Amino acid sequence: LLPKPGMFARRWCDLIRGCNGAFRPLSGKGRPVLEHIIDTSRHPIHDPEYAKTCGEKMAANNGLCELNGFLTDEGVSLIQREAKRLRSLAFSSSETHNAYLEKEDPSLPMDHPRNAQQRSTKTLVAFDQLEEDSLLNCLYHSNTLRSFVKDVMDLSELYISADPMNAVHLNYFAKGDELGWHFDNSEFFVNLILQTADKGGAFEFSPSTRRKDDIVKKVLEGKWETTVVGPSAGTLLIFRGRHSIHRVRPVENGERVTAILTYEAQPGVKMNEYTRKKFFGRGPEDPKLVKA
Repeated sequence: LLPKPGMFARRWCDLIRGCNGAFRPLSGKGRPVLEHIIDTSRHPIHDPEYAKTCGEKMAANNGLCELNGFLTDEGVSLIQREAKRLRSLAFSSSETHNAYLEKEDPSLPMDHPRNAQQRSTKTLVAFDQLEEDSLLNCLYHSNTLRSFVKDVMDLSELYISADPMNAVHLNYFAKGDELGWHFDNSEFFVNLILQTADKGGAFEFSPSTRRKDDIVKKVLEGKWETTVVGPSAGTLLIFRGRHSIHRVRPVENGERVTAILTYEAQPGVKMNEYTRKKFFGRGPEDPKLVKA
């Protein structure tokens, strides 16, 4: 049976964080909480050697680590339910932006990648809107998962984001929604696929393209070869999004739902105000919708 909102989720949070963030068994169940949420038989994230292997595959796969079946069916269902409960709080974002998510440069031509406008439309639930006993938030703060990501990225340290809105958030892409071509501000992102669209909504990227404006321009014009990925629900993606231009193709039918977990190689990192306003429509001090 799945826990009801507010009934067992807080207990699961405590267990997931556990001792220094380790996952511990549920009392009387004999099955570790980790294995309820993550398929550790397929993805033993507690094993540094597995993380090393994932890192090697990532390097060989143009900066993308794609772990199909990362979440168990139960884990997918639990976080899907959380996403559905929060759906009414989501901010509908329909914005234009350039590929670098920075201010335009009037000294350059309008079709230059720093000026050419991309369209992004989706709805988002920010970190500061998650439920107090959010399982997604607990998973994000797990030392076990963070240590795995750190080892995959071959970093000496890895920190949770200091951003009050972008640290972990939910994205909903309905029919017609898309995420325009862009580079991330963070070095990489961790993306949990919770639900795929019936048609459209694939992830597309062109590797190692940052500051290569001639290639970026061709990507924007559809004149450069790209890689298209269509992961299933429960997949974990780790991607070097700062270095490779990427997008989510327009959803043609159904809805795509994902959770973005933002980790940083340096402490105290926050999203710049320009990007925050573009994607969340407000700052952390502005009023927000919350569940009663």
